[in-house]
Amino acid sequence: MSELSNRTQSKLELLPKKLSELHPDISNALVIALVVNKTEPNIFTAKNDTQYRGVMNFTIRDSEQHIINCKVWDRQEKVLHYYENVKLGDIVDIICPKITLYQEKKDVKQPSYQPLATLPITLILTEGEGYLEKHSYHDLNSYSKIRQLWRLPHKPLHGVLNLADIKTSNNNIKTQSFFFDFLVMVGSVKPLREFKTPRDNKLKRCLEMVVFDKSSPGGVLLTIWQRDWIERALEFWKPLHTILHLIDFKVSYSDFYKSCTLSLTRRSLIYENPYGQETQALAQFASTMSKTDFEAVNQIQIETLPKPEDVCTIMTVKQIYDRIQGSLIDDKQQFTAVLYAMITKFNLDLPNFLINKRCKSCHRFIPKEKSACDSEKCLLEFSFGHSGDNYETFFNINVRLSDHTGTLIEAALTDSIASRLLGLNTTEFLKLKDEQLDKLKWSFLMDYFEVKVVIRKPSISRKKLMILVLDMRAIELDELSKIITVF
Repeated sequence: MSELSNRTQSKLELLPKKLSELHPDISNALVIALVVNKTEPNIFTAKNDTQYRGVMNFTIRDSEQHIINCKVWDRQEKVLHYYENVKLGDIVDIICPKITLYQEKKDVKQPSYQPLATLPITLILTEGEGYLEKHSYHDLNSYSKIRQLWRLPHKPLHGVLNLADIKTSNNNIKTQSFFFDFLVMVGSVKPLREFKTPRDNKLKRCLEMVVFDKSSPGGVLLTIWQRDWIERALEFWKPLHTILHLIDFKVSYSDFYKSCTLSLTRRSLIYENPYGQETQALAQFASTMSKTDFEAVNQIQIETLPKPEDVCTIMTVKQIYDRIQGSLIDDKQQFTAVLYAMITKFNLDLPNFLINKRCKSCHRFIPKEKSACDSEKCLLEFSFGHSGDNYETFFNINVRLSDHTGTLIEAALTDSIASRLLGLNTTEFLKLKDEQLDKLKWSFLMDYFEVKVVIRKPSISRKKLMILVLDMRAIELDELSKIITVF
């Protein structure tokens, strides 16, 4: 409490108080609380003053029942000091704050730019009244209960909305935004995006991730723009391990993704891996899911795909499409099929369009014009004693399969399957001459094959339909006539 001796309040004896005990008549309160949210500071020039001022908000709690907001109005330097030094999850001492009573009037709700408080009070810290410090780390063991509040939401877990419910309300959400609570598992975290705003050329960062629950295993996109939550997510949140209780998250319709998405706003709160039976049930459900459910083609490893010998359901092209989007639609995100069809497109004579690059570390796609992954983690890893390319090449070959009911245009050969079928790796393939490529192409075109495929429906993490060939073998007409069923 280094500032106390420099202030008038130092003459007062501090009164340790719980949030529920505060009222406006107390001027010398000492509040010890957990920071569960904070806003980015707003810096401005005060009227009749040349100095820059700032304002920001901390949301704090000291019990399972209550949270309140603590607003800071001070010099720019002081506000920025608070912002840089006080992190989410810190325990702080709030000393001699001004305590104001929030009186809710008819038809006037609490401000939407901050989390909703459970008590009708707000703490205010100004240049002349009250200040905040990090709590002494020598005394943290005495406040283990306060630290546990990070996993003890002030709202019940059973009061959340299922993600599937917002998907069925697309028409209403297209016209306006809503705020709901959810209990979700992190499915995947997308690479951090950075860009500069055209208005003021400031650097902005955006983190997108896919979250899911039992009602919607395909997931919903969640977007975070706030720096502190981005940093915490990148450091602590792990796909298929981290469960989040999302409170007052904005639900809106995205024209780009053609679906509802979630956004963290100034009024939102997040509790990580909250205690409760609902959390255990979601963790048990997530244990049955594979990380590949949220991966792109270039990230999928052959070991994670269904085994070809386990694929036995015979389907036509029409039945496959019906299962995806037509009369046979179901809730499963993935299914397999055996297809008897002719190869009608197999552009092996265009090698530049068949071979892509991926990072050797994270396996993410690398554009053709680049030679390294943009991830800081990968760049750091390759900077220490690494020789050779930072990427590896892989096959990604589209093949069109036609039967008497239609043409399957989205099928693709993954790297390992393509290498086995062609008898070549990417390096050997690139050495072939045009005549050899043409001969290789026509050894497959217009012939019938038994093709075993796995189909993954479009999802928020993967906008396109994914159809991967697991195995292929040539089949003679005599054998085909005994198997195929004409619809």
